[in-house]
This record gives sequence, C-alpha cells and structure tokens, in this order.
Amino acid sequence: MDLEEGMGGLAKGLAIAECFDRERRRLTVTEAATMTGQTPAAARRCMRTLEALGYLSYDGKFFRPTPRFVRLAAAYTDTDPLPRLAAPLLDGLRDELGESASLAVLDGDDVLFVARAEAHHIVVTGQRVGGRIAAPLSAAGRVLMAAMPDEELRGRVELGVHGPMTEKALRGPAAIVAEVRAAAARGYSITDEEVEIGLRAIAVPVIDGAGRPVAAMSMSAPSARATVERMVDAFLPGLQRAAASLGRML
Repeated sequence: MDLEEGMGGLAKGLAIAECFDRERRRLTVTEAATMTGQTPAAARRCMRTLEALGYLSYDGKFFRPTPRFVRLAAAYTDTDPLPRLAAPLLDGLRDELGESASLAVLDGDDVLFVARAEAHHIVVTGQRVGGRIAAPLSAAGRVLMAAMPDEELRGRVELGVHGPMTEKALRGPAAIVAEVRAAAARGYSITDEEVEIGLRAIAVPVIDGAGRPVAAMSMSAPSARATVERMVDAFLPGLQRAAASLGRML
C-alpha cells in the first residue's frame, strides 16, 4: 500500500521514533521535524501523541523515549527465530573469547543489530541491539552485500554511505566495492577503526539452507586489546563455527 493510501500520521510517528539513538537520547520538536522532513506542527502532534500513549516523556523542551519502547522491540526479538537461535551462540563466543558478539541483518541501506552478547568490560564497545550502521561502512554490512550482483552492489554503495565515519574509513564507491568483493572471496570482513577510532570489528555471513546470506555474525573489540591479526587468528574460527551452526538451525 502506498503511504498516501495508508495512515500518514502513523508513518510520521514511526519516523520520529526511529530518530532516537545512543547519540540522540532526547529531541526537541524542531530537531525531530528537521530530521524527518516534517513541519514543526506535524512533528509536535506526533510527539505529543506518542507522549499520550506512554512512549515519550516531555519536560517542556525535550522529548525522551520511555521503557515502553521495549515492547515494540520485543515484538520482533520474541517472534523472529534469528535472535532467539543466535543468543546462546553469541553468549558462547563472548564467554570463550572475552569480547562482545553481535548478530545483524540488512535493513534498507543499513545493518540493524538484532542480538548481542556484551562483554564484561568497564567500557562498552560496539553496537547495541537496535543500533544501525550504514551497510557499506560496516564489517557486517560488507559480508551481507557480498552476494549482490555488481550493478546492485554499486548502487547500494553509492546511495548507502552515510552517517559517522573516521579518517580511516574507505573513501569512494570504488574502494568500498573492491573491499566487499575481497570480503566475498575470503569469507569475512574486518573494519579497522573505520566507524569509531579505537574499535575493530570482524564479521562473517550466516548462510541459510537455500544458500542465502540472511544475517552477519560479528565480534568487536578495542584496538588496544585486539590487533587485526589476533581477530583473524583467534576470533574468526569461532565466528565461523557459530555462524555455520546458526545457518544449520535455519
């Protein structure tokens, strides 16, 4: 159904709900309107409706999400088999290797993290459940894009490079496409401080029974604790075993 035929107000409200993340824990009406392309009046109506329903709190200037948002996330994590089946495998990787392990899926031009086992360190690294990274910039995104035909891949890369990146990130569509193809050949992808200085990540695809990459399993660690060589030598074998196990379950 075209959005013009559906509930436009619902679409606008969901667009505002998706604006909140780790960097934007509170929003004004003006900020929400700018980020979603709505008029301030429309954004205010949506935000006050979400407040009335218990999804946002309001202090007179800023709107913030309430714990009720967890119920929306649970509608996916409690019903889709991927996060439920992956959870014990991620826990096993975390316990074996001492670093955080995650599961992500493609969602539009981003990778969306749907399950995570957080390492027990003082400093939390990497993405939380519900977090997003532009697919062409992330290790998880690159292994999920690896099976795409050349034309589709180039189009995704040209349109999908957005959001924060560091001076170490690959620049230009040609360099990213080449890295995606290299990841396809070797079966894994590594990002070395491309998304966040001081953080490395390694990812492998989860292949279902039909041979399709349906998710990416990854591990992240501070660069001070894990060199690129250690991630390949120590993390990659466990990641590959866990991803193969999840693929068999599917």
